[in-house]
Amino acid sequence: MKLLNDSQMQEFIVNGYVKVNAAFTPAFHESVRAQAEEIFSTTGNPGNDILPAIPQLADLLTHPAVTGALTSILGPGYAMHPHRHCHLTPPRQEGQRHHQDSYEDDQNVRHHRTRWAMAFYYPQDVNVEMGPTSVLPASQYYTSRDQAEKREEVLLSGDAGAVTIVHYDLWHRAATNHTDRNRYMIKFLFCRMAEPTAPGWHSTNPSWSESAAGEELPRLWRSVWNWYLGNELSCGSQDAASQMNGSAVRTDDALRVESRGLSEPEQMEDVYRLASQGPKGSAALTERLSREALELLDHNQAAQHTNPSQLFSGYGLSAQGAAAVPYLLELLRSEDWPLRAAAADILGDVGRPAGNAVPFLVDSLADDSEWVRRNAAEALGNIGSAESVPQLARLLVKDSCHFVRHNAALSLAKIGRDADAASSSLQKALDDTNLYVRENARLALARIHME
Repeated sequence: MKLLNDSQMQEFIVNGYVKVNAAFTPAFHESVRAQAEEIFSTTGNPGNDILPAIPQLADLLTHPAVTGALTSILGPGYAMHPHRHCHLTPPRQEGQRHHQDSYEDDQNVRHHRTRWAMAFYYPQDVNVEMGPTSVLPASQYYTSRDQAEKREEVLLSGDAGAVTIVHYDLWHRAATNHTDRNRYMIKFLFCRMAEPTAPGWHSTNPSWSESAAGEELPRLWRSVWNWYLGNELSCGSQDAASQMNGSAVRTDDALRVESRGLSEPEQMEDVYRLASQGPKGSAALTERLSREALELLDHNQAAQHTNPSQLFSGYGLSAQGAAAVPYLLELLRSEDWPLRAAAADILGDVGRPAGNAVPFLVDSLADDSEWVRRNAAEALGNIGSAESVPQLARLLVKDSCHFVRHNAALSLAKIGRDADAASSSLQKALDDTNLYVRENARLALARIHME
């Protein structure tokens, strides 16, 4: 594999994309383009079936440059999601608005830590007149279009075989095709299957290079880099649970977070600043989260494709790692379901260092709120909890909510061989009414029985 290097990884963390080239012969890419043209002209867009419709795309996805970039970004053992799509921009078609893709048949929080990515592939040469995909560099950390569009767009023109790997949340669009030719771009989705314990790229220097970035989100970028290295940000030198001594740590007035009037990047930097302030920072972030989860509830529920736990303060608590877990466990016992859902989501974003939260997350799989169950199911997969397999298996076949079942199946896939006890439930899920539940169950069975 052609793994990325430290500089390329840091550029990805900042800008949210990296370009590689699948250097097959021109005839290979022309064959893909011609087959796409034939399929669209006869049967129409094949949607998820583009891969079986053009089998040689499998060779593209195993090209050393493509697998190397994906392994660097998503870690060894990443999985291809069952959703994929061939985008056709016909002649003279107007461009799209910039947007973030929704999570297929799910409503996920937009996390800063990269567990999802997309690959954009051109089977023909694409110049700026043909309506190439446009990306807004460094926009993946923003949920606001106004904030994202302050970035200068980059048109991803390139020769046939150009592949761009992007952070799933990067703002992008198809530009206007000013020519008389069809422009094809084939999109694939990929998912991280295990939390990082060491660099997945060719790393020679674990230090973050300030010269590789800018001044907009330095704390956020360093935190993501630290997570990629397999480290967690320590919240002081003592154990956070012992510092709490069974009672909440009081928040200094100087550490209280007031988000009103702050821009989105200022809010991001503020919560990451608090993440480095020890238990008092944890207390301040928890206090803000308790307000934010309720204040933004109506907005988040009204917004399309939005998880109610899409909250600024959660990023700071995620960055604190194990030190934030005692505070999050308090929220997991809240009478308010939005706080329980947010706590479950953040524990999942913390990942492996939240291991001692597993019994409490398992209990949350029986919560009355589908959002708590959904976020807890995802969290247990990120943590990699074999202890949770029986309860996830039950959720997979019993829960009435399809995106809860969807995440239960994906988490069993992440747990892998240790989820063998769920095989019977996964077999039943192959007949689920929902496509992505079926496909995630198929992925889980394949990973359980890997040699």
